[in-house]
Amino acid sequence: MDQRTTVKDALQAKAACNMIICGTIQDVRHQGEYLTLAINDGSTVTPIQARLTRAQVGDDSGISRGSTIQLHGQMKPLRSSCLDHYNHPAFEIESFSILGRSDPNSYLISLVHPSPEFLHKNPHLRVRTPQHALVARFRSTVISALSRFFDSHPDGPFYQVHLPLLTWTDCEGSAEVFATPTQCSKQEGSEMKDTYFDARRYLNVSAVFHAEAFVQGLDRIWTLSPCWRAERTDSPRHLAEFWMLEVAVNYIDSLEPLYQLLEETIRSIITLLQDSPAGHEILAQSATRSKNLKQRWNKLLTQNWPRITFADATKLLEPARAAKGSQLPTKSSPHDVTPDEEKYLCEHFDSPVFLTHFPSQIRLFQAAQSAKDIAEIPPGTGFPSSQTTESFDLLLPGIGEVCSGGLREHRLDVLIDTMRKKRFLQGQREGPVPERNAPADAEPYPYLHPGEDLKSVEWFADLRRWGTSPHGGFGVGFERLLQYLTGEDTVKEVISFPRYFRVCGC
Repeated sequence: MDQRTTVKDALQAKAACNMIICGTIQDVRHQGEYLTLAINDGSTVTPIQARLTRAQVGDDSGISRGSTIQLHGQMKPLRSSCLDHYNHPAFEIESFSILGRSDPNSYLISLVHPSPEFLHKNPHLRVRTPQHALVARFRSTVISALSRFFDSHPDGPFYQVHLPLLTWTDCEGSAEVFATPTQCSKQEGSEMKDTYFDARRYLNVSAVFHAEAFVQGLDRIWTLSPCWRAERTDSPRHLAEFWMLEVAVNYIDSLEPLYQLLEETIRSIITLLQDSPAGHEILAQSATRSKNLKQRWNKLLTQNWPRITFADATKLLEPARAAKGSQLPTKSSPHDVTPDEEKYLCEHFDSPVFLTHFPSQIRLFQAAQSAKDIAEIPPGTGFPSSQTTESFDLLLPGIGEVCSGGLREHRLDVLIDTMRKKRFLQGQREGPVPERNAPADAEPYPYLHPGEDLKSVEWFADLRRWGTSPHGGFGVGFERLLQYLTGEDTVKEVISFPRYFRVCGC
């Protein structure tokens, strides 16, 4: 195929010249002896207006919505049918060819103003619409910004790594997972067997575990990879299949470097977006939306976002909880911070907020345990222990939590003790949890009591057993971040093929 010009570049052409344009016909308008076509190729949200005569069209040209077309011609001023002067540029077609025909009798989508119901049922056609093509370009721009930032970080590059998508464990211990048994046939009702790996394996819930293996060899790493969680909800915040930005850094012993790195990462994204075509188009969609998005982006450009410990946030939230008549916490149902309360904290500070030092009971077992005198959980919150972790969530206004992170427990004895308290060890005895670990030279594994077994997470403990160092990292829910940056109402609008509870289309 000859060298072609994108619709975006054709619209910006300052001088008339011959060019070739390829794209999808979004709309066809009949105006007297002329046909005016709205054509786009995904390079911009604005289609090009192309005009040809009925004589050029012929009897069976294949010109209809959804067809793909190749045009030869020039950009010229188009005479308005209402005003007797030339008022806007259009593409004057000299010749054309249909590359792919669309059946005009069954093609129900209007690519200019499609109905949301149609797009939800036909996600394979969503990216053909101007809005979803724009979101896809925007998503690509954000990924490019991440790559540039990590490659050129002033303290040295972060290495991009690819982590496994099939795992031995559900990682978090409580998330509902997607298992991956095999079957001999795709027919519904075929028997499912765990034969391929000799035991059941799962689609990855989080990249955090395997990132720790990489950080011990490379010091500073990042990855953007898919994750799966079988959460039975259709909320605007959740997807069954989503993408996670995971960053890990070696040789840090406080949360401060992670706060700074996360702020730097997001500011670098905003800086690039402000100078990018996709960023300009997102901001230009409407005056009201543009104003709100600019305010959102500007908040992310500020430095040193407020930090509040879980304990202090609990005190701050007490009046709001009392006003709502919230049930008092108990040991069986302690109070975590809810999504609405996360938004309340952001409104209180009028800023992104770091919510820090979560109770050990509601954090993963690999979260580093805080020193006893740091941000202890006060009585009355329902948590049976005042032990906190060196952990944090990043909350964004109107969205809530988009990132979780913290220091990772690098001490083998403390890690195993935490696993035991969380009942994560196989073969644990019923009843009270032992107050002390077994000796460091216990057989068959250090610090385990007789009968206990690490099973699928032994490799994770091995990272500590054979030498480790203080380290930490964070994971950003990529779709939640994109939802915030684009102003969309739900994460389903910022991923091309959304999978969520009861919905897994093409």
